[in-house]
Amino acid sequence: MSAVREEESEGARWAARPAGDFADDDARWRAVLRRDRRADGAFCYSVVTTGTYSRPSCGSRHAHRANTVFFADPAAAERAGFRPCLRCRPDKALRDTHVETVIRSCRVMEASGPTPSLGELADATGFSRFHFHRVFTSRMGVTPRLYGVACRGDRLRRAIHRTPTITEAIYESGFNSSGNFYALAQNLLGMTPTAFKNRGRGVRVRYAFAECQLGHLLAATTRAGVCSLLLGPDPKSLLRRLRDHFAAAEMTAADRGFNRHLADTLHRAAPLAAGRGIPWDIRSRALAEWVRTALAGTPEQASSTEG
Repeated sequence: MSAVREEESEGARWAARPAGDFADDDARWRAVLRRDRRADGAFCYSVVTTGTYSRPSCGSRHAHRANTVFFADPAAAERAGFRPCLRCRPDKALRDTHVETVIRSCRVMEASGPTPSLGELADATGFSRFHFHRVFTSRMGVTPRLYGVACRGDRLRRAIHRTPTITEAIYESGFNSSGNFYALAQNLLGMTPTAFKNRGRGVRVRYAFAECQLGHLLAATTRAGVCSLLLGPDPKSLLRRLRDHFAAAEMTAADRGFNRHLADTLHRAAPLAAGRGIPWDIRSRALAEWVRTALAGTPEQASSTEG
């Protein structure tokens, strides 16, 4: 059975355990003393002095009753600030829940309209802002804010080509005002919105390729910044897509220095592409946005505490 399947089964087992036989703390404590496997999934317990939480059947040495706190599930224990026991790994079931939470939050950010705030995303999951931010960033390698920027950039690029005017594209892609839009648009597009709409007319684009866990990546830049990041199975198809996007631009291959810089950037970003259980389109969008900010000289680290 694959690791993902094992975690899915573990999550199902946790959810399936009835709590009726362990409804009060006295019954839970007796189950802990017995290391009763029947209680696994009905609750977990935390030890105040170690800061960890465990399954009832955990083989670790028992703590004093006065230092033991009970929780309905791993999520409740983590919200209270406890970390999982490394011996019995009670968070194996929780990891599936966290992945589902991250995927749902990403889909919300991908939808049309203004990007939801960190507070709105956290409220929808039932987590605190801090806990949601930590869960999202640990699974994605980028913060919710940075993923929201990537989604808004995608909406903007589609809207510019679909709508008759730039003004319509502004509001369709979720910007609240034209002033806010023009302050950010060139950074998102790598050129002016008008040049982007005219498929790069009057703009010089240089491009380079690199490999990563998600396939081949093409990075294209202008004097103003990154104008395109494409992921796919082979360089030739990526170059065709780039030329279709910017058919009116002057296009040249980048020099060796930029190729090395791109390869080094992807090497630093490699763990971001490894998110188990996260769909390819979400992982590729997160990776591309991390690379875009890194190439711009302002990479946002996974440990950031910004929304």
